[in-house]
Amino acid sequence: MTQKHILSLLVSAALLCGLLAGCSNTNGDASHASSSASEPSSVSSESAPSSTAQADTSGLFNKDFDENSLFSVDGTAAAFEPSLGWGPGVSGCSLKSVQAAATLLVWADEANLSARTETAIEDAYTQWYDNLSDSEQEGFAEAWPMIKDDAAALLEDKDAMAGRLEDVGLDAKELTFSEKDWSALEDVVDPLVPEAKGEY
Repeated sequence: MTQKHILSLLVSAALLCGLLAGCSNTNGDASHASSSASEPSSVSSESAPSSTAQADTSGLFNKDFDENSLFSVDGTAAAFEPSLGWGPGVSGCSLKSVQAAATLLVWADEANLSARTETAIEDAYTQWYDNLSDSEQEGFAEAWPMIKDDAAALLEDKDAMAGRLEDVGLDAKELTFSEKDWSALEDVVDPLVPEAKGEY
């Protein structure tokens, strides 16, 4: 009888140890998640007007890209996300265009595209583009000329575009980009974008 009591106490102790170990790991994960959530983001938290959908760029801006890798480019889908779902004539297209241009400019700079090979940039773009539906590809082809125009305007004088940037929740003072990184992207993407069929 005593052996059964000792055995049951040992089993109970083992279960209790396992339970406590599990709780301590859960607490560690929760504190890690809360510290990650409290990290500051360079994107303004202002809400965008109802005429435009504000893209989630929190994972894009100030991302640590591996500048030593010439053969892979990260963050392509997040960078091009604001370029989808609209086109000329769509409500709020001028705001969506400046948001898409700003996002691509910042990504090109942070990914240091001017130091990447054309093949690496082309691979990153085509992998993203090939996963789009036919309507998304057509929409991007329609939007691309507007995005390029706004990118050129931002490169020339981003302070003059501060109002439009603020309307989509971006702060002109916090955006950094360079013409050489944008040119590296534009030179690769331009010949690959098909002629739009004018569905928008």
